Amino acid sequence: LLLRQVATRLVTCVRDGDTVARLGGDEFVIMLKGLDTKLGDAALQAQVVGEKVINVLSRPYELAGHVYHSTPSLGITLFDGQKNSIDDLLKQADLAMYQAKAGGRSTMRFFSSEMQTVMLHRIALEADIRKGLVRREFALYFQPQVDVDSHVVGAEALLRWNHPLDGVVTPSGFIGLAEDTGLIRPLGLWVLEEGCHQLERWANDSARSHLTLAINVSAHQFNDARF
Repeated sequence: LLLRQVATRLVTCVRDGDTVARLGGDEFVIMLKGLDTKLGDAALQAQVVGEKVINVLSRPYELAGHVYHSTPSLGITLFDGQKNSIDDLLKQADLAMYQAKAGGRSTMRFFSSEMQTVMLHRIALEADIRKGLVRREFALYFQPQVDVDSHVVGAEALLRWNHPLDGVVTPSGFIGLAEDTGLIRPLGLWVLEEGCHQLERWANDSARSHLTLAINVSAHQFNDARF
């Protein structure tokens, strides 16, 4: 019901010669024809349509007697029909759309070469994380936890990535992407398993058998039925 109403509303935002399509899920594509040949003017024309789309799609929906609110995000890329393939254009618009979502939704973003650089970096980093899991490049470091008398009673497990080129990488360099791509699940599982192995080693050492271990867990892991 929602998708049908969205489609109907989108058609009202464009001219007869433009194209509206649904690619799948909740993603729609609008192709605007005949914009100005000057890049700046074309961008302004696309922005006007984008603002109209956001305004129209942000209005309440009535679905089977219930009122529903939606927060659309738009990604825009400009092309002259010569240099870019269709796949490239869709990827560019998609990337800009995710930037719009990160900006708080109900907004729009234009694709830029800087976004392309970020995208290529993320793709390479995702591939490296997958390889790192297979090659066992990740390691746990242990930060001591002490009581009021400064006696060590346990530790917090800190994840580090021994990257073959970049050296030791802290979680700030890869956890965000792992969360976005779902790689946090196999990575988090490895942390849990490695933590349990460490507890087993401590249990077999009388001087350390009393130690406990704290492990950070992602919300994605909590949402996994197998967790």
